[in-house]
Formats: sequence, structure tokens, C-alpha cells
Amino acid sequence: MNIPPDLDDPNPGATPPPDPNADFALKKSGSKTPWIIIGVIAVAGIGFFVYSGVQEHKKQEMHAAVMRQFADIERQEVVGKFWACLFGPGVDPGTFPNNLALSQRLDSAFAVDPKSYPTKVREDCTPKANDAKHQVESISAPPEYDAALKEYGKSLDGLVAAFDSWAKVAPSHIAEKLVGQKVDTGGNAWHQFQGGKPTPEVIAYDRFLHCAVPTVDKMKTGQEVVEFLFKSCKDQKYLERLQNECGKEVTAEGVVQMPTAGFKGALAKLQADDRDLSAFDDCLRKSRKLKRSDDAGDVGRAWVAYMEAGRKVREIAKEALKEK
Repeated sequence: MNIPPDLDDPNPGATPPPDPNADFALKKSGSKTPWIIIGVIAVAGIGFFVYSGVQEHKKQEMHAAVMRQFADIERQEVVGKFWACLFGPGVDPGTFPNNLALSQRLDSAFAVDPKSYPTKVREDCTPKANDAKHQVESISAPPEYDAALKEYGKSLDGLVAAFDSWAKVAPSHIAEKLVGQKVDTGGNAWHQFQGGKPTPEVIAYDRFLHCAVPTVDKMKTGQEVVEFLFKSCKDQKYLERLQNECGKEVTAEGVVQMPTAGFKGALAKLQADDRDLSAFDDCLRKSRKLKRSDDAGDVGRAWVAYMEAGRKVREIAKEALKEK
């Protein structure tokens, strides 16, 4: 059956034009192109995140490698060799609560072998800190570590300089202790002297006493001597004179000394009261303590700088390795 054409259609049989109101956005039946685009975008996004994750992982591995190198040098070279040489194996410098505790440990190590310990510090121990510094300088690290590693190397230089300086003056402590021992020995001999020809120890103490207490011949009792020393030993200049100038009277060897003009008078008035020995011992101990504090001051400051420098290096790695 033939259907007559639409009489109102000027172009019968032609394809009708698209409806301008029709919605073609991602809804055209049978079209897969929009889904391909979405897939490409998704894959690109995943690839970006995968790439970023890989790069972040590489950065973390790099920071971890730096810290492994640094930790190995600290553990094996600095702590394991340098500090162990100074104070024995197993001593962690980070366990000292303050620089005074470090100074006390140094004094204890020196007291064990006062003759050879300073030489050991200079010739055996500080070269190990120098070796550690060179190894730190060889670490391959990102630029953010440059300043911190440089400061750490500088702190090792500071330790070397401080301990070397201490070791140079440490032998003088032996002579200072000898003064104390000689004063004690000579003082006991002086207080026990029974007359006759005085021994060298008695003469030495007599000369030391008149040097340390210039007005002793005018004093009438041992109490006056004790009071004089109690006041005078608060003055650092007096302590230096007592140790260095007067100390020579009891440590001089090979020289024949004569008693002072006031020898017999001082014996008559002061021999029965030996409290001067305790007073001199306190003064000389105070003198030695002040000198040791000054000598170990640079060591304490160098230790503080070293601990802070190591903390800064570890802080950079800690920040880089924390989860983001």
C-alpha cells in the first residue's frame, strides 16, 4: 500500500533536521567515547599518584641512607672509638646530665693514671675524632644537610682542641697535688719536732708557713693562724700565691734550706695546735679545684656544642622521614 507523502513537507523523503532541544551530552545511545575519556583521565590520575608515591619513597630511602651513614659514624667512630678512648667502652656522652658531670668523669680518668693519661688523650684519643670528622665530610647527603653536617664536623674540631688544651695543662695538676702532700708531711713533722737539728721536712714547712702567713711571728695562738687562712683563702690571688710561690718551699729539691728567723718562736707558740694543717689542706684543695674548673671549661663547652650539632642532623632526618 502506498502512503501518500506529507503534503506539508517541502522535501518529502529527506532526513529530518536534528531537534535543537535534544540532549546529546554523554547520552547518545551506543556512543563509548565519553567513557574512554573518563578512563584515560582516571589512568592518568592513578599514574600521577603512583609516580608521586615512588618519588616520595625514593626521597625517604635517601634520607634513611644518610641517617644510617651518620649513625654508623657516630656509633663506631665517635662514640665507639673517641669517647671510648677517653673514658672506656660503653660510655655514651649523651648520658652526662651536664658539663660538670663530664668534668668529674675526666678528673676520675686522670686520677687513675695521672702520668700517662694526658699523653693518651693527645696521641691516641683526639686523632680518632679527627678521623670521624673526615668520614662525616664524605657523607653524600641532600643540600638540606649541608649546614648541619658542617656544624657537626666543626664540633668535632672543637672537642679535639678542648681536650688537647686540657691535656697540655693537666700535668701541672700533679705538681699541685704534690704541694699538698708535702705540706701535710712537713706540717706533721713540724708539729712533732722535739728539738735538735731540724729535718729538711721541718725546715720546708717552716718556710712555707712564713710565706703563707707573713704575720705569723706576731701571732700568739693557732686560732689567729686559722682565722687568717679562713679569710685569705677566699681570695683567688692569694690561693695562686699559696700554690705557686709558697708551694716551692716544700717541693724544692737539691737545695739546702735554712730555717727562718722566726722558726723557734713560731714553734713555741703554735706547735701544740695543728689546725693549721687542715686549714692549709682546705685552701690548697680549693686552689686546685678552681684551676681544674677553668681547664675543663672549654671541654664542657665543646661537649655542649657537639651534642647540639648531632641533634640538628637527626632533626632534619626525623622531619623528612615522618609520615605525611
